[in-house]
Amino acid sequence: MRNPKLLPFTDLRDRGVLLGRRQIDRLEAEGKFPKRVPIAANRVAWVAREIEDWVDAAIARRSHENATVTERAA
Repeated sequence: MRNPKLLPFTDLRDRGVLLGRRQIDRLEAEGKFPKRVPIAANRVAWVAREIEDWVDAAIARRSHENATVTERAA
């Protein structure tokens, strides 16, 4: 990965992540959210591309779930 962009927590909302710190911590521990990158003492960030992929996957799941519900109703 060349020149990855790192996002601090405060920038996650701008990228479509509308979760609080505790929820992100839980999802990370469960392997359901990208892992943070330690960048300094008491400072972490996330790889922008991984966050974008996570948001895209959430949107894809929604589309897939809606299609499945529609098929069952038919």
